[in-house]
Formats: sequence, C-alpha cells, structure tokens
Amino acid sequence: MLHLVTQEISAADFTLENANVIVQYAGIFTGSDVSSSAQVLPGCGAIMRDGLHKLAIYRDSDRAVHTFSASCPHLGCIVAWNSTEKTGDCPCHSSRFGARGEVVNGPALTGLGPSPA
Repeated sequence: MLHLVTQEISAADFTLENANVIVQYAGIFTGSDVSSSAQVLPGCGAIMRDGLHKLAIYRDSDRAVHTFSASCPHLGCIVAWNSTEKTGDCPCHSSRFGARGEVVNGPALTGLGPSPA
C-alpha cells in the first residue's frame, strides 16, 4: 500500500520564511563592502554601491577587475561575496555565482548581468 507523506506548512512558518526574504531585499538599500574597486585585492571580491545600483566586483590574480550587477537574476536580491568559496551567494533562494558572474547553483538560470551603465 502506498502512503503519501505530506508536509504541512503552518501559516506561521510561511510568514516567517517570507519575512526573511523581505529582510534580504533590504540589501538593496544598505551600504557596501568597499567604496572603490581599488580596495578589492587580487583573488578577492566585494559588493560596491554605485549610486542606486550595487555591483559585484572580482579582481583576478592578473589584477583585472570584473564587474557585474549584484542583483540576482532569479528574484532580484543582492548577492553577498563568499570569500571562502569565491562566489556571490544570494541570501533569498541560495543561487550561487562564480567570481566571473556565471551560475554555479540555481534556482537562477542565468549569470549575473552586466554592470549598469
């Protein structure tokens, strides 16, 4: 006999989880890790505010700077730089992006977009 297992999600769990996502969107309005790409050391990355936009910045070992939009293409949360894994990690739904903006883990289907002009 086949038994189906269902997971009940209480209204409190649902509300708490969605409140967490809303808090993560606050990252759009907060400061940044650095004020200039010159502060990012080789092999490191950071999030930087540029006016109304947030940028994900990575400086490779050749000192070249790679800049992307820090907005996750999945639902728009601002990624955070993970110095251990050298990835940009989305706090909302756990998408991860490589140092050069490529998708490492979804649910995002595309990499980080180009930095806004």
